[in-house]
Amino acid sequence: MRSILPRLYLRLLLAVILPLILVTSTLWPVLYVHMETRLDGVRSEANAVLRVGEDALTRDINETLNYALAIAEMPALQQQLAAQQPPFEDSFSPDDSSRLATFLSTLMNHSPRYTKLVLIDNEGNEVLRASQGIGADPRFETLNHAHTDYFKGSSQLRSRELYISPPGRNLQYELFSGEVVPVVNVTTPVIDTDGKRQGIVLLSLNWPHLTRALHQSMQVDPEAKVLLVDAQGRWLLTQSTQQFPDIGFGGDFTKEAPEAWQLLSRQDEGYVSLDDHLLRFQSPDIRTQLYSGLAGHIFSADETLPWMLGVSFPTPSWYSLLKEETTVLWFLILIYAIAAAFGVFWAFTNHQQRKLRKNTQQQAAEVRSLYENAPCGYHSLDEDGTVIKMNQTELDWLGYNAEEVIGRLQYREVISHDTRDAFDAAFANVKKGQKDEAECTLLTHRGHARHVVIQASGYRHNGRFIYSRASVFDLTERKQLEEQLRAQAMTDPLTGVFNRRYLQSQAAIEMSRGLRHSTPLSLIAIDIDHFKRINDEYGHDTGDEVLKRFTHVMKGLLRQEDLLCRVGGEEFAILLPNTAIPQAQHIAERIRATVEHTQVSIDHETAGQTLRITASFGVTHILPHETTLKAALKRADTGLYEAKEAGRNRIVVKDN
Repeated sequence: MRSILPRLYLRLLLAVILPLILVTSTLWPVLYVHMETRLDGVRSEANAVLRVGEDALTRDINETLNYALAIAEMPALQQQLAAQQPPFEDSFSPDDSSRLATFLSTLMNHSPRYTKLVLIDNEGNEVLRASQGIGADPRFETLNHAHTDYFKGSSQLRSRELYISPPGRNLQYELFSGEVVPVVNVTTPVIDTDGKRQGIVLLSLNWPHLTRALHQSMQVDPEAKVLLVDAQGRWLLTQSTQQFPDIGFGGDFTKEAPEAWQLLSRQDEGYVSLDDHLLRFQSPDIRTQLYSGLAGHIFSADETLPWMLGVSFPTPSWYSLLKEETTVLWFLILIYAIAAAFGVFWAFTNHQQRKLRKNTQQQAAEVRSLYENAPCGYHSLDEDGTVIKMNQTELDWLGYNAEEVIGRLQYREVISHDTRDAFDAAFANVKKGQKDEAECTLLTHRGHARHVVIQASGYRHNGRFIYSRASVFDLTERKQLEEQLRAQAMTDPLTGVFNRRYLQSQAAIEMSRGLRHSTPLSLIAIDIDHFKRINDEYGHDTGDEVLKRFTHVMKGLLRQEDLLCRVGGEEFAILLPNTAIPQAQHIAERIRATVEHTQVSIDHETAGQTLRITASFGVTHILPHETTLKAALKRADTGLYEAKEAGRNRIVVKDN
């Protein structure tokens, strides 16, 4: 009896231990693969979400910087600043200034991304402010910005260069919609057509609005946690997160999470484990990596850049795995309790393996769907530039199917001839192992053009180029906006004709053409007589109506190739290609006579009252050796002044 009991105990012990060993040794590889698969899925999801956030941050910053540059090049802003400097000009009236302020305030009120737009002269004095219902900032007692970092930072900038202030530094907080919010100030110089610096444009970006959009674009999963800090570890998000609930905007991330910061600061991008979360991060630099637009150079406080953008997801654990899949636990308990149930165990293992394969396939399908239907194009090229992989988004852009492209099409064949050199140069750098990008025009299967920017990197193995990986971003809308802004910069907003800037650029073309073909080129300078008296007596609305009516009359008397421009308040110029002096004098006389008999209806004290106007003309010929319009304009203006001194409503010709 005594000998039987130890054997029974030993058998019972073996009956418990052996199934435990068998189950553990059998399930361990499966569970490990499952855990690695889940971890790879988390990495892929984090990487995709981070790319979405980077794209959102890139888009918002690009739009803000291009918006600031477009505003800085508005002729009306340049005229407003010029009117503040000696010699003081009266061509920009208080009404013009009021209309400009109203127009800019309307832009601000319709764009929650911005809090204010301020026009500042070269001494730091505030000239004009357009804001979201907020008046002058009480922290600027004399409305002088000379002591601010953004004024000092942009004081030496050249045309189309920008300065970006760090979020929420110094005085960069404002009262907006009833609460104090941090802002990012973007400044750029205002340069007139003569290259003279007139002042700066300050555009304040509503930082909570941008971070809210960034947070929403990246938190596609309730478990996702967003991180955004600057190079010094200052927290830049204005929304609280569950992972770091005690850190508010401007908080010191290095003190609140010193271990996390130590890991993040060692590299520019990668994956970091933080407690029970996996963080995917990278360090985009807004001065170089993120921005692509019209600017030259971008400056900021160097010690705050680059920013660090990241997103984290819970890391799979054995506890969470067993908690989610309780059937595994119950089967284990059953197997441990019944030593003979190995068949059930193997069946369950086989079932679990099929389930793992199905989950892996689903995750692979999701990643494939994300790749194929991404908002941007993706492709890979071999060493000869032949397409070896391309997602459905880019195939749809080009109008091809995969069978027509993969392994058959050299990518440079869909690049337009005028942008092919840029693509070839960038691809050559990529094959050397360098990251590069090129702005190109793609030609679709139907012959349509699509403007894109291609950002690529190369994969090399053992010093040999294997293939390239490229992201293609559609720039069509941005190009259309650039063309629209360029047209606005060349057109007078009141009369609809071209302005002085366009006249000077077009004159260079016509002068070169006239020199090549030995054809004459003439210029007429025109000034409406007694226009200041019209404004003083009848008001600026009547003056504007006179300008529009006068322009309409002249346009009806000119040829299609003649160029009519408004060069000043009531001053106009007409460039006449292939026209000698006698013909130009005849055209000027025809305009003068027609204008003299033109009546302009005015809404003044007497209903139905009309106003007669006259104009004085200076006519000259552009000499073949002249390379700019400056001398011809001076001669035409001299003739114009002589016409006015001789009694107005007449024409004076200046041959030389």
